Amino acid sequence: MLQVMDYLAIKLKTIPNLQLWSSDRWNWRFLQSVVLITLTGMLLSVVGCTSEKQPTLSGDSVDEEGLRLITRPDATYTIDDLIAVGFKKSKQFDVDEVPGTTDIWYGFFQQKDIEVRFYDSHASALELGVELAETVIAKKAGQRDYLIPVVNLYPAYAVVGNTVMLCERQLSTCEALIQLLD
Repeated sequence: MLQVMDYLAIKLKTIPNLQLWSSDRWNWRFLQSVVLITLTGMLLSVVGCTSEKQPTLSGDSVDEEGLRLITRPDATYTIDDLIAVGFKKSKQFDVDEVPGTTDIWYGFFQQKDIEVRFYDSHASALELGVELAETVIAKKAGQRDYLIPVVNLYPAYAVVGNTVMLCERQLSTCEALIQLLD
């Protein structure tokens, strides 16, 4: 990079009637700083514009904020599948409260709350469940969930096969459960 700066400085010094390039050492340092900052900015913009979000090995789709996960489009789960891997069901909700669901369970996994909403298919979970999940995660601290009479603790969700899982505190709460399924 210093070679590039020297080359540019020599080219600029050869421009006739350019009074900027006196023998003053301050001007030379200033030029080096300007060229270095410019080249660094160009390099960062090239790297920033060409980098893409790398998908995970399993083909999962996680958003940039780390709040939403979409995975396993071909899978279909029931509450029994979740119980088999350690999900502790606590309360079943009326499906009339959430349009399009076939079953809704609130429970725990590794001492964290997870609400699981079951749909007919992955496509239904995406079409009907994502908008409702977005509404839940948009709530601020202290707001209450209309299904659970406690303070909302669901800032993230995962669409896993035919389910939408609302995750307590962070997405990794659900990811631990998802890893054990199948």
